[in-house]
Amino acid sequence: MPEEPKKHITEALGGQFIPPLSHAERKERERVYNLIRGVLTCYNSLIALEADEARKSELEAKRTFYTDEFRRHVGMTDAERADVLRTYPGVLSRLRAELGE
Repeated sequence: MPEEPKKHITEALGGQFIPPLSHAERKERERVYNLIRGVLTCYNSLIALEADEARKSELEAKRTFYTDEFRRHVGMTDAERADVLRTYPGVLSRLRAELGE
């Protein structure tokens, strides 16, 4: 019985090889992760401190949006990551000011 040629594990599993990220790409993804996590942390703090139920519901709705963003940050496109890097620092600054940090 002839021996089959060995396959790379990716090919054997039916996947597609994806090259490793460059240093710059890793840093960009890390910044995106940290920005989204920072925004979520601020919303969690604001919700914990808020006494008004209507305002608390509004904050929870916004937190839900950012939670969804956090869950999908790994699969974001380049344009989506660029949008996060462009807009989230302002959002984070505003939330920190609201918290009095």
